[in-house]
Amino acid sequence: MHTKRKLAVPLIAAVGLTLSGCAGEPASNPASTAADSPGYEVIENPLEYFGEMTTLNGERPDGELLPLQGVEIMLDTIDADGNRLLVERGVRKAGTRVGIHVHQYGGHTCVIEGTITDFAEGIEPMLFPEGTCYYMPPNKPMAAANLGDKDAILIDTFILPPDADPIFILEPGYPGGPGERMEN
Repeated sequence: MHTKRKLAVPLIAAVGLTLSGCAGEPASNPASTAADSPGYEVIENPLEYFGEMTTLNGERPDGELLPLQGVEIMLDTIDADGNRLLVERGVRKAGTRVGIHVHQYGGHTCVIEGTITDFAEGIEPMLFPEGTCYYMPPNKPMAAANLGDKDAILIDTFILPPDADPIFILEPGYPGGPGERMEN
């Protein structure tokens, strides 16, 4: 890792929320769905809006590009408000990262084992150790990396419209990225 980068835990504080175990976004209006005016602009075509991205904050994030391994869907259902609730568990192998991407509706990641470094545009890289969670704001280009020597186990949670994908890859050369088809 580059020595000039500072690592800290408060990514959530940087986006207006606090970190204490698994922090989340404020409670939503029970009468609304993720598809109903979510309080932020939903970017329909992130690739057109952001373009292809290979750097965040002017630097390529550390880590070899590799999809999350051993992904298990823990829950994929429609909630009482008509939103899709998707919870996935997977392994971020040591020394790897996800391609630069956005979550059009945001999401949350909990680090069950290991440590994750989250790189996000406009924010210093943040370190999230085992037992912490972080919020991924909507439409914020980012990439999560396991820069440690131990595989990390993660649980990702997304609340989104039933027909929406939880992630939109912006980095060429990554499965599902520009010019490539994502494989399950």
